[in-house]
Amino acid sequence: MRWILLFVRTNLRLLFVVSLLANLALGVLNFVVQPIWRAAAVTSALALAEVKSEAEERRAVAKARSKEKAKARLRRVAVAVPVVGLAAATAFEYAAYQRWQAENPSQTFDDYAATVLASSQEVAGEVAGELTEVFPEWATPDVNALMQAMEAGLQNLRHFAEATPTEAPE
Repeated sequence: MRWILLFVRTNLRLLFVVSLLANLALGVLNFVVQPIWRAAAVTSALALAEVKSEAEERRAVAKARSKEKAKARLRRVAVAVPVVGLAAATAFEYAAYQRWQAENPSQTFDDYAATVLASSQEVAGEVAGELTEVFPEWATPDVNALMQAMEAGLQNLRHFAEATPTEAPE
């Protein structure tokens, strides 16, 4: 009987020591690992928010691009109709002049016309090359005739711009 009592007492002590060590190990593990888990959760939440933000930004940029392409398409269609095209081209150019005037209030219409003609002459060859790729050669406009038409359009726009008072930029 004494051996049984000694066996039970020893096993209880051993069970107590093992239980104490296991609880101590779990406490230290919880103390060390829990902040790591929290940091990982915060990091993953930040990464997810950044990915969502980038995706929303890409969608917004794609939507803006498609909107600009649609506007350009509508402008091309409006310009293609002869009578409406002249009015539309004048309106588009006048809107561009108004934006330019707001950005450059100290400059005149002559400065705008010179800027537009210079930039148009720079890209006229490229535009003509693109048009020859799409249309047959007989349907492609002459670059010189195109530039003369641009100058004539700017002269017509000059009369319109001088007749319309410009608003002061806010």
